Parts: sequence; structure tokens; C-alpha cells
Amino acid sequence: MKKILFLIMVLVAIPAFAVKVTTDGKHNLEKAAGKYENVEIFQKNGKWYATRTFGDYETDTAPILLGKNGKFSADYQNTDKETYAYDTKMKTLVILAKNDTDQILTIQLPEGKKTKVTVDTNFNMNKVKGYWCDQLFEIVQKNGKWYFQGEDDGGWEAPITTVTKNGFTTGSGDAEHIRRYTFDTRFQTLVEYDKDGNIVDTFILKDYCPTGYN
Repeated sequence: MKKILFLIMVLVAIPAFAVKVTTDGKHNLEKAAGKYENVEIFQKNGKWYATRTFGDYETDTAPILLGKNGKFSADYQNTDKETYAYDTKMKTLVILAKNDTDQILTIQLPEGKKTKVTVDTNFNMNKVKGYWCDQLFEIVQKNGKWYFQGEDDGGWEAPITTVTKNGFTTGSGDAEHIRRYTFDTRFQTLVEYDKDGNIVDTFILKDYCPTGYN
């Protein structure tokens, strides 16, 4: 009985490393159409296209190629082919990993629109600990306290200020200096959000990071 209880405790402590895509088998290009942080999906003369943005000025446009299970792709000239899907659970466009197209690489938030956070009211830090794919930080626990830990600039460490049943914060003082995080129950991953409850950024765990992703 003790062994069973111990196993249950260990499993509960393991975060969900992969964020898997959810589709209804349809491409849903009309729903996916629009401008996002890095991609635009649009229709022109009856054909569908994707435009990828690199940096501030460089763009690349390619026809959309329809795939299986609701997935579609664009074979850009200046960069590698990318695979997309309209996630029916998240209700937004996602970019899929090259080595596992069932896994979400990045969640694309609509440009110019506010996306409200879905706060996890049963939050615990074990859901978000680990090294994050698109960031240079790791969330770790040391001596009973939680920290952001980074390797850039010779290494750094920043304490997590507060942990509540809704998420955690860093920083102190004025509201503009406080950063807010939670495990978003809609996106099933770590997100940062502002004081008005709008998502600022989404993250994917490094532990299930595709090969070659920065």
C-alpha cells in the first residue's frame, strides 16, 4: 500500500512535458485565417497562403499545402517547411514540431487582440518546474523555495516572490514591476499574463523540446 501511495505521489509531481495538438480532422482555414505573432494565414484569389515574419522586416510567403488530420503546411523559400493546425480546444493557430507533428511547438496568439488567461485555480509549482523551450530560464526548487534560474550572462537566479492557488509572481513594488504566471487550463502550459488578465506570452517545456529548437 505504501509503495502504491508513493507511486501516486511521484506521478502527480511530474509536469506534462508535451502539449499535444487537438483537431477535429478538418483544416479549418477560415477559422485559422488572420494575423498572429509570427504568421499570417490568408486567402487570395481562392487560394490559401501563409506569410512568415522573421525579425522586424523580413517576410516569406508560400502556398498552403493540406495534410492529414487537419494539419497544413507552408514550404518557405528562405527557411524550413513549417506545419500548422487550428487547435479546436485552444481555438487558435499552432505551429507543430518538425520531428513530431502531434506536438505543439508554439501557440500563436492573434495580433492586435487580447487573449484572456484561463487561470488554474488548483495551481501548484510542480506543473511548471523545468527548463523552458523558448526561454533561457529554468524553474527550480532549492531549500524549499522556488527560483527562476538562467544560464545567459554568466548565470543568474531570481526568487519567485509569491505562490498561490492561482499561480505565482516575480518582482515587487508597483504593479508594473510585477510579473504574473500560471498554468493556463485552456492552453495546458505555462503562460505569463498582465494585470488585466491578458496573456503576454506562452511557453513550452524544454524537456519535450524538438531537436534544434532554440
